[in-house]
Amino acid sequence: MDNTNETCPVCHQPILPNYYFCPNCGANLKDKAKDISALTQIALYALALFLPPLGLWPGIKYLMKSDPKAKKIGIIIIVLTVISSAITIWAIFSLFNVYLGELNSTVSF
Repeated sequence: MDNTNETCPVCHQPILPNYYFCPNCGANLKDKAKDISALTQIALYALALFLPPLGLWPGIKYLMKSDPKAKKIGIIIIVLTVISSAITIWAIFSLFNVYLGELNSTVSF
C-alpha cells in the first residue's frame, strides 16, 4: 500500500489517490473524467444552434462538471443557445410583422 494519508470519507480505510471508488465500501470518491470527443462537441454545438431550447440542458450539465474543458464546452453551448434563440425570436417577429402588413393591405379598402 502507498504511504499516503488519504482515507475513504465513508469507511475511513486507506485509499490511493487515483481510486475512483473505495475498495472497501464501494463509495464514489471522485467523478471519472470523461474525454469529450470532437464529434460529441460538434453534435452538442449543432444542437444548440438548430434546436435552441434543447441546448440549455447539456450546456448546464457540462457547466456543472469539475473538468475545466467540460466547463468551457458548457459555456460555449449556452452562449450558442442564447444567440440562436435570439435570432429565432427575431425571425419569427419579423415574419409575423410581414404577415400582418400583408393582411392589413388586403383588408383595407
